[in-house]
Amino acid sequence: MTSRPLSHASELPPASLEGWYVLHQSIELDWTGLRGTNPAEAREALRSFAALAERWSADAEPGWSGVYRVAGSGVDFLILHFRDTFDRILESACEVKLSAWGDHVLVREEYLSVVELGLYSLTRELSERIDPEDREAWEAALADALAEERRKGYVRGRLEPRQPEHMPYVCAYPMDKRRDPGQNWYTLSLEERAGLMAAHGRLGRRFAGRIVQVISGSMGLDDWEWAVTLWAGDPLEFKAIISEMRYDAASAEYAEFGPFTVGKRMGGGEFEDLLRSVAAR
Repeated sequence: MTSRPLSHASELPPASLEGWYVLHQSIELDWTGLRGTNPAEAREALRSFAALAERWSADAEPGWSGVYRVAGSGVDFLILHFRDTFDRILESACEVKLSAWGDHVLVREEYLSVVELGLYSLTRELSERIDPEDREAWEAALADALAEERRKGYVRGRLEPRQPEHMPYVCAYPMDKRRDPGQNWYTLSLEERAGLMAAHGRLGRRFAGRIVQVISGSMGLDDWEWAVTLWAGDPLEFKAIISEMRYDAASAEYAEFGPFTVGKRMGGGEFEDLLRSVAAR
């Protein structure tokens, strides 16, 4: 796809609304250390972890945390933290490390982002009515449009997402848009970017009821540009949606994907199973 010469409107980044901060923590359990630890101490460490997870689900408002058992990826657990402020994300990041459980785990990776609703179509439509070079008029009109968008009921649900109980599985990965010669997302016109993202969104909506998707922006916050978090009732849904989207132009021509982490959210009974497995050693 060849981009047209850029006008000031074409150079516009899409407006966006931001919601909760998100921290993905990839955790490796020190199984060797646990096996060599006094069984009572190991059980107490696991109990402290279970208690921490229970407290997160009970009093993390506004926000929540979930603990997931992971298959593959070289880690044992993924912990997702959603919080309303950066300071509260900082607190959540430290809680695992400072708990009794923290002596038996290695935090392999932490990824910071903020839930983001990109508004390509709104930006394009507004730029057709207001000259972005008229900064005062543009910023006032944009502020009004964003405020109106935020008042919509479904928007809050997208900015403050919660995992559906009937979708216990998670898939998380980071991604970038390409900046290669001839494949540079950031030199495409606003019209081209908006068109590509509209088609991308239509494809995603075909999985409504099967997949819940959370896009969180990480420009200036971490190494990639976005983090994607998917929830589903069947892990094969992840394969289905990602395979199909690879053929969409926004992904096929312009997307770079990082490592994938897939797991299942833990409940109280699964913590008990872990306790029993440690006790048996």
